[in-house]
Amino acid sequence: MSMFQSLFFNDVLQSEFGAEIVKYYGYVMMVLILVIIVVLYMGVAIMNHSYSYRNFKNRQTLEYAWTAMPTFLLAMLWCPSILNLYRMDDLKDPVWSFKAVGKQWYWTYEVSMKDGESMVIDSYMDREAGLEAGYRLLDVDWRLVAPANAQISCYVTSGDVLHSFALPAALLKVDAIPGRINVLPMKISQSCIMYGQCSEICGINHSFMPIVIEFVPIDVFMEFYGY
Repeated sequence: MSMFQSLFFNDVLQSEFGAEIVKYYGYVMMVLILVIIVVLYMGVAIMNHSYSYRNFKNRQTLEYAWTAMPTFLLAMLWCPSILNLYRMDDLKDPVWSFKAVGKQWYWTYEVSMKDGESMVIDSYMDREAGLEAGYRLLDVDWRLVAPANAQISCYVTSGDVLHSFALPAALLKVDAIPGRINVLPMKISQSCIMYGQCSEICGINHSFMPIVIEFVPIDVFMEFYGY
């Protein structure tokens, strides 16, 4: 979780998709450093060279090179990006699923119970909770409980305006659109309490609709919901 005076990005928890995004980020940084080194080298070489542009009439090989190299670099970035994009929408067989409905300015969760009925809970921000832990304005009066190390499907929609269901620590985010249901697959491989927020400006209290999910062992999860 990002805190005041922190210097680095969030620590990514052990989610499958988050791990792939971190790998891709490192890969992009390697390509970026390579491009910077080449550009700096060419700049220094040009500044220190005694030749003038008047000495060059035609250099077809150079034309091919500075067309092919950027194309090659963009292809290197495009291929893994497309793979991650399709991997993000890969809906495996979920062990459990829930529905999150964004409303001004709180979240409504719908969970299926053992008897086939649905439990609908409104989750509002708790202004007093979390102060000692340093999570001001991030805790809620009812936390969603989900199984850790299990495939989960989150169905996200909105009851009024545009919202966005985001869990930054797992690098997960999906828009909540009125009249449309988006699916967000997730798998967190360790027990934890994960905090998130609405990430789409939705009105005056946009910054006051946090998300809190407790990922617990499967036996604790089964006992909590009475499965």
